[in-house]
Amino acid sequence: MIRKAEVADIGALAAFLEGHVTTSMFLLGNLESHGLDNTDHPHGTAYFLRETGDGITGVFGATNGGFLMCQLPGLTPAEAQTYAHLLKGYTLRGMTGHAAQVTTMLEALAVPDDLWQLNRVEPLYALDLGGPDQAEQDLAVSGGAAAVRAVTEADLPVLSGWFAAYMTETETVPPGLTAETLPEAAAQRAASTVGAAHVRVLEEDGALVAMAALNAQAGPAVQVGGVYVPPALRGGGRAGRVVAGLLAEAQVRGRSRAILFAASLKAARAYEKIGFARVGDYRIALLRSAYEMGHAT
Repeated sequence: MIRKAEVADIGALAAFLEGHVTTSMFLLGNLESHGLDNTDHPHGTAYFLRETGDGITGVFGATNGGFLMCQLPGLTPAEAQTYAHLLKGYTLRGMTGHAAQVTTMLEALAVPDDLWQLNRVEPLYALDLGGPDQAEQDLAVSGGAAAVRAVTEADLPVLSGWFAAYMTETETVPPGLTAETLPEAAAQRAASTVGAAHVRVLEEDGALVAMAALNAQAGPAVQVGGVYVPPALRGGGRAGRVVAGLLAEAQVRGRSRAILFAASLKAARAYEKIGFARVGDYRIALLRSAYEMGHAT
């Protein structure tokens, strides 16, 4: 049976997602931040439950902002058609999640191939952080924690350029932005990180050399994103150090697991050096512009 989640389901829904947290960070994070009934915030999410006699066995989510997410172990093409029919009239902007599940859903949605800005599978990594008492012993010992700090206004000229470069390299430039408007959007994104608890930079000899952020926090876990090192400084372990420092702080706050998906083999090797292990695959699919869903195939 498939039905829309209700307030009484929140406890069981959260428990199910925590059991699959490595590929459910956005589903769980949105639930914790916005509940079930938020229709205003872009991350407010409508949740649909797949149930059997054993309780919840799958979750499908659609955000107000046009992004789909799912945690549907064993998803079949026939079941994917059911969710696709629910989405008639929905304005789609993208989908992320467990690679095989997202692939099955996208086949049912039948969005024309030429509309995708980005549609790829990236290796998924995870790291058990342990408890707060281990923060100083494990990640921080790499040297990252001592050199990592929060963003200040003095950093904005550098970070504005970094954000523009990061979005360009990762092919995540928001739809509608052009080469002329990207710098302003990057500057605004950089400004939003001043003093933010989820963004950290690495400094060497008074100069910024790397940045990293947490793009999701849910249950016991955090998800790392926005890692950037200027091309001329790559290969020196700086990505690992800034991530290590960021995660050392997460440990202190009680988070026990870190998750990320690597955009390149070089990035993957940097994360492996600080203890991350590959646990699967993650698909990221972003449309060039919003697309109104019709009937499923």
